[in-house]
Amino acid sequence: MDNASEQGDRPTSAEQGAATRAAILDAAAALIGELGWGRVTMRGIAARAGVPHGAISYHFQGKDDVLRQAAVAGTLRALAQPLAMARGAGSVREMFEGTLGWFAAGGLQDPSVALLLETVRQSGRDPSLREPLSAEVGKFRSALTELVERDQRDGRVTPSLPPSGTATVVAALLDGLLLHLILDPELDLSDAAEAVRTFLRGG
Repeated sequence: MDNASEQGDRPTSAEQGAATRAAILDAAAALIGELGWGRVTMRGIAARAGVPHGAISYHFQGKDDVLRQAAVAGTLRALAQPLAMARGAGSVREMFEGTLGWFAAGGLQDPSVALLLETVRQSGRDPSLREPLSAEVGKFRSALTELVERDQRDGRVTPSLPPSGTATVVAALLDGLLLHLILDPELDLSDAAEAVRTFLRGG
């Protein structure tokens, strides 16, 4: 009875394989953010994941494959946060200022930001990286467009602004401010936030 119970508690080979694969992807994503795309090695991934070197070759078709899959999975998880924020916000201003608050609270120190930047850089050379990220960013812009349209109906955003174009500008402003804060962590964003409020009101 005890032996049968112990065997039932053991993970199946499929579960073990899935856990090993997940550990490899997590390790590769972390190393991309820490070291940069070109400095990640198969040996380093195996050491970080705590698996034999051969396990990577068993589950993936080489270094490029594991890096690509790790980068896409990790970056999509990172992009899910701003998408959820945009979908849950009551206004463009709430979403914008909430993101600035996340920046100010140390969000830029999150390892996912480094992974995102490395993946975006690499995606300029690799369409298989660019396509899924482009689709996710498109969802973010669509959510922002819906926010702009709602704000226009409620009188919070001037109706003279095209909703989709305004959404693209707001998204680009957030991306640009992220880069400025990485280069200048002491940058005060209060004036930038007020400039965006003025823009949305129509002057």
